[in-house]
Amino acid sequence: PCRGGGPLPSCGREAGRPTCSVRAVVAPTCVFCRIGAGDEPVVVVRDDAATLAFMDVAPATEGHVLVIPKRHSRNLLDIEPADLSAVALAAQEVARWQRERLGCAGVTVYQANEPAGFQTVFHFHMHVVPRYPGDAIVNAWRDPKRAEQDELERVARRLRGI
Repeated sequence: PCRGGGPLPSCGREAGRPTCSVRAVVAPTCVFCRIGAGDEPVVVVRDDAATLAFMDVAPATEGHVLVIPKRHSRNLLDIEPADLSAVALAAQEVARWQRERLGCAGVTVYQANEPAGFQTVFHFHMHVVPRYPGDAIVNAWRDPKRAEQDELERVARRLRGI
């Protein structure tokens, strides 16, 4: 269902279209921009001037939510700091609701960038996934090998640009 006319003062509808700040910066071919603009059906969990949180249509667990900025950015590498902050705060609130209202035992926040990082929708988003004992999600770092200190120092120098 569309979010226009929702409980927030910033949300409203005129001539069947959202009147809130949803249409600030959108990419017409981006499914998440279309969702943010009210052009695609979603089940909304949380909506404010900068972000939208909605149920994932292919949930990893019960209560899996996606949080997006309403302003388009491809990923973590180009999102505006204010939008990144707004998404993080919205994800935190959703995670608290998952714990308090769904009774999950933990929460995993997942954010991917570029195809090599497993990003499939090229609009910044965070997955907020409630975790339950015995759920099917596995740890991506199975039996990691401890790095040597000199290797960590070498890579850290490269990251610092020295």
